[in-house]
Amino acid sequence: MSVYRPTYTDKKTGKQKHTKVWYYKFIFAGRLIKESAKTTSKTVAKEAEKKRRRELEEGFNGIGDARDERLRPIRELAETFYADYSVRQPKSATFAEYAIRHIVRLLGEVLAVDVTDRTVLNYQTSRLNEGASPKTINKEVGFYYASWA
Repeated sequence: MSVYRPTYTDKKTGKQKHTKVWYYKFIFAGRLIKESAKTTSKTVAKEAEKKRRRELEEGFNGIGDARDERLRPIRELAETFYADYSVRQPKSATFAEYAIRHIVRLLGEVLAVDVTDRTVLNYQTSRLNEGASPKTINKEVGFYYASWA
């Protein structure tokens, strides 16, 4: 872990000079991370290095802040999922639209953070009461999990 200012050769004088901008470098997960701190302050560069290391550690360990994703309603997640799915799987888009329509109708306003096994069980029961076949319901549940997972 270090902050430094790289040197360069001045074209006019031929002397070695330091850049004004500070850089940091450290090894993370066996890789050298070497980036500009984009500041002329050494103190700020040290803080930028700490912040970057922390970001990498959180991402590596899967503890990043995903609150924005979890606080989205199923309706919104389903719309985003379907838009991506219909481009990648155009032949299956018709069934996906059908399945997602039922999911949104029954669970559209539920927040992703509130989804539990009980939510899925209630969905399956509701669809069975409507006369849907178990195989269809299981496929819908597959789309349900794919849209918010």
